[in-house]
Amino acid sequence: MNVNNLPVLQSINILYQQQVDGSHNVLSFSSADDPAIGHEYEVFLSFSGTDIRKSITDCLYHSLIDAGVRAFRDNEELHVGEEIGPKLMKSIKQSKIGIPIFSVVYASSKWCLMEVAEMVKSMKEREQLIMPLFLDVTPDEVQHQTGSYAKAFSLHEERFGQEKVQAWRDALKEVVKLKGLELDKVANGHQGEFIKLVIAKVISELKKSYLDVGTVLVGIEDRVKELVKKLEVGIDDHVRVVGIWGMGGIGKTTLAKFVYNQIVHNFESCGFLKDIREMPGIIEAFKTYRANWSPKY
Repeated sequence: MNVNNLPVLQSINILYQQQVDGSHNVLSFSSADDPAIGHEYEVFLSFSGTDIRKSITDCLYHSLIDAGVRAFRDNEELHVGEEIGPKLMKSIKQSKIGIPIFSVVYASSKWCLMEVAEMVKSMKEREQLIMPLFLDVTPDEVQHQTGSYAKAFSLHEERFGQEKVQAWRDALKEVVKLKGLELDKVANGHQGEFIKLVIAKVISELKKSYLDVGTVLVGIEDRVKELVKKLEVGIDDHVRVVGIWGMGGIGKTTLAKFVYNQIVHNFESCGFLKDIREMPGIIEAFKTYRANWSPKY
């Protein structure tokens, strides 16, 4: 199993966000000093344009955070020379969902094109989900690179050459094939309703990775932190076993599910085997476990 190296977190805050339907129960750890760089993200936002940043994308980003979703948005400090910086690249690869936000100026940014190309690569290699959004452009314009996209790609070819730019063109065509959302076709272009729909779709996809834990137990946050620390996920490649002991009905399974939800994103594949004592033997238990072994996304 490949495990992502986790940084040492300082000034750790525990954020618990329970959706109304109880389907996105997960304890999320973040650093107050640096809430973005180097941590695991659930959603990566790719967009271009200062006007876009200040309006709908800014609202979308903060709405995701308010919903308990670990969202990442690009900043220029993560760019290195002519390529995507390592921290930015890591954030794209680790995210469960990539959201390219297409606007009339999106294709003018080489960084955005690099990001969407990396999303497509992660989609093919790691089954990352891509959820394209179309603001003031249509999917047809993006797919066929017409209008402002035609001019932008022409300039890119002069600077970077046809081979590199063709990879960007192909990436856009791949993304447009996916089911996305168009602002003009949602609530007559009402941005607030559009954002609500995006949040709902994101939550719906993310909850597929997590176990339903039901009612939250008082004080469970500290116990989850303690168990996660004992597991030392990302410290090395050793396998560790931690036993949770106690009488029935005190929340052992719930605690195990919370820990699972906390660390599941660090593994390429995962599985949760419950009620093992009711199984006839270890071989049968292992077979059941393998049957429930699932990809990360």
